[in-house]
Amino acid sequence: KIGCTIDRGIAIVVYANPGVGKTTLASTLPAGETRIINTEAGVGTLLGTGHVVRDIKADNWPKRQERYKYLKTEKHPFKNVVLDNVSQLEQWTVQHYTDKRKKEFPELREWGDTASKMRKWLLEWRDLTYNKINVVFNAWEMQREMKRDEGSLKSIVLPKLGKKLAPDFCGWVDVVAHLETHEKSGKRWLKIGEDSQYLTKTQFKGIENGEE
Repeated sequence: KIGCTIDRGIAIVVYANPGVGKTTLASTLPAGETRIINTEAGVGTLLGTGHVVRDIKADNWPKRQERYKYLKTEKHPFKNVVLDNVSQLEQWTVQHYTDKRKKEFPELREWGDTASKMRKWLLEWRDLTYNKINVVFNAWEMQREMKRDEGSLKSIVLPKLGKKLAPDFCGWVDVVAHLETHEKSGKRWLKIGEDSQYLTKTQFKGIENGEE
């Protein structure tokens, strides 16, 4: 029998173009209960908010493991973890492998190694939900042609990650939200209901329309 509550945290993807307000949105989470993992993204909007921010660089995987292990196994006050952002981490990881092999441009091997590393890493952090931690993955957006069931192509906007990784990643989480802003008022809201233009989803009924 399926119960009425979820005895774990929630995994959410929030994606939009740079500057729309993903980091600002993260700053609205309670400072004492939220750890923000900075993956080379800007943190200016977090200054003065009281949030705990920790850096992870693409060329320092031991530190990444150290940050993850602390949240997974140690006693801490954090109920929310924000990874800001995974698109930039992917780019830095590709560049790390390219520089390490003394290449001028990334080739298939670098992209393949990056995809493997990112897949493992994102699943590990997603699984923090089983420790009753809410995990928010911030990402940039991109437009891509995707096949319909009948075989035709459709243009859709989705989180900016590798071609095969992006749709899988969206399948691993509970909510995929596109952060939108009103051009004149500046008000922001999360689009999470079914949409023909954007890849969005929610596994929870009653909040399909999102909120400011």
